[in-house]
Amino acid sequence: MICVSPITIKIPNLAYNGPLVNATIALTAPLFEAMMKKADPIPEPVKVMALIDTGATSSVVAPDVIMRLGIFPTGSVKVNTPSCSGVLCNQYTAAIVLPNNIIIETTNLIEAPLQGQPIQCLLGRDVKSQAVLIYNGYTEEVTFSI
Repeated sequence: MICVSPITIKIPNLAYNGPLVNATIALTAPLFEAMMKKADPIPEPVKVMALIDTGATSSVVAPDVIMRLGIFPTGSVKVNTPSCSGVLCNQYTAAIVLPNNIIIETTNLIEAPLQGQPIQCLLGRDVKSQAVLIYNGYTEEVTFSI
């Protein structure tokens, strides 16, 4: 893994808005290369607003993100949410690109509705396990680095 300069994001009213970050969901390098070899059309990466969620085991994206990427599930997994449990969701392999071009490839990206929220992605512990996260409530800043 390559060490990257940390990114610090000032988030007004951090306690209310949460640790939000602009991210991009893209193909993994191996999938990109395989599609190039087959001369398949390459989908554009999808820009999303992501919430860094310390309670989420895996990262989650909204169904429209998966549809725009045109990727296929690698499996399925049962997930629990605050309102229900045992919901079967598709699982994907994808790259999550954060500011400063921090790229984290995950095999645990889950497709699930995120309606009623101003986000299209939750960044779970599959991403945070590869990084350092500092949540500074006093300065309303979040710092993320690999």
